[in-house]
Amino acid sequence: MENNNTNLKICINGFAELEQARESILNFCSHYCRSDEVIDILEMAILEACHNAILYSTKRKNKSLCELKLSFDNQSIKAIVINYGKAFKVLEKESFSIEQDFLQYKNGGLGIPLIKSLVDSVEYSRRSDGTNELIILKKINK
Repeated sequence: MENNNTNLKICINGFAELEQARESILNFCSHYCRSDEVIDILEMAILEACHNAILYSTKRKNKSLCELKLSFDNQSIKAIVINYGKAFKVLEKESFSIEQDFLQYKNGGLGIPLIKSLVDSVEYSRRSDGTNELIILKKINK
């Protein structure tokens, strides 16, 4: 029987570490989800969030650029992506469409709408210590 709540924490210090993080994400998701489509969606959404967290993060002494926490609770997989940097607006654009957004691509600004189009919920909070926290939730069917 699965644990009620299973967790994994990954510290990412730069783009070079994204492939290793990707493998950990895939292993974690594959352990709890049997749908290749859902695993692919989670991989894309989480890696996009981590990429942006690294890109916009401010380096601090003895801290990673991005911290990823993955958890499973028998109904969903949750990813929490944390970085230290400027606050950002996550709710400005509510949807993503290939025709309107991707084909008329402008540099930047599509990451969060893309993530939101792939998963069940995306929440953002700015913590008092200056960190950004993006919470991605995807319900899964076992």
